[in-house]
Amino acid sequence: MFKADLRKPEIKQRGIALISVLLVVAILVAITTRMLEGHNLVVHHHRATFEQNQALQYAYGAEALARQVLFADHQNSDPKIDHLAEPWSRQLPPFELDDIGFMEAQMRDLNGCFNLNALASNDEVVLKRSLKRLKRMLRELQIDEALADNVRDWVDSDSKVQGFGAEDNNYLGKYPAYRSANRKISHLSELYLLDIAEGEQVKKLLPFVCLLPFADNKINVNTAQALTLATLDDGISLGSAEAITMSDRAYNSVTDFVRDHPEFAAVADDLSVSSNHFALHVQAVVGEGAATVYSHLARNESDGRVIVLQRDFAKLFRSSLTIDAAMEAE
Repeated sequence: MFKADLRKPEIKQRGIALISVLLVVAILVAITTRMLEGHNLVVHHHRATFEQNQALQYAYGAEALARQVLFADHQNSDPKIDHLAEPWSRQLPPFELDDIGFMEAQMRDLNGCFNLNALASNDEVVLKRSLKRLKRMLRELQIDEALADNVRDWVDSDSKVQGFGAEDNNYLGKYPAYRSANRKISHLSELYLLDIAEGEQVKKLLPFVCLLPFADNKINVNTAQALTLATLDDGISLGSAEAITMSDRAYNSVTDFVRDHPEFAAVADDLSVSSNHFALHVQAVVGEGAATVYSHLARNESDGRVIVLQRDFAKLFRSSLTIDAAMEAE
């Protein structure tokens, strides 16, 4: 007699149930994995943000310390004399931050370089003298001297083209179109907007120029670079200027400097032995976070109080130690 196997439907149902359970488990595992990945991404993002903020706070701390050093320099030494042997000028190697990163800071005297905003002077004598000096600098660097006329037209208040300069008509034909600033330069990146400026030429010029909020261009002979000194007058050679910068300079007065270097007598009124504008460049790295801060510090000549005139968070940090090492390798 034929007997039906009643267990087969039960086995099929068990198989279907098992497959269903496995599918549910697979879906749950996929969801959990995705959630964990999202969680890890959020954790990593928060950690990176925290480390970035921590690095920025370290950079701000270095800025506060630099302000204190400049104030102490004014209070504890002759405020009318600044030179490269003072604490503010010392090059410190990168140092560790509690085993979580490192920081490096460099200070530069802005009264020892050529102030491009001197070309915005309303004094015709100062303007012509500054224009000649910038052209000498460009000539030494093998850069087209017309760039000086471009700078002059960029900062003057009129729309009249001077020499080989450029005004609105030149810039409105570019894409995208823009106008000349007709005011003092506020950031050195504006040089890349000039009519004949080329990237490599601007890079060659940047180490020797700076921006001060006024048209004065007195040079601190105790801190100026050789090229800056050499461009003050046609009678000053680059060789003699280099000899000066290679010596220990700590002149107490311009009179003392001119006595030792009479070739500077004709430009004595444009010299000084003190500085009140400084550039601080800080790089801090904490874990995967990094912060670079460039600060323009201005010191009050009378009471030594130091304020921050400008901060730049996008400027490339170039360690002088790295540069020196590269030069030695060459």
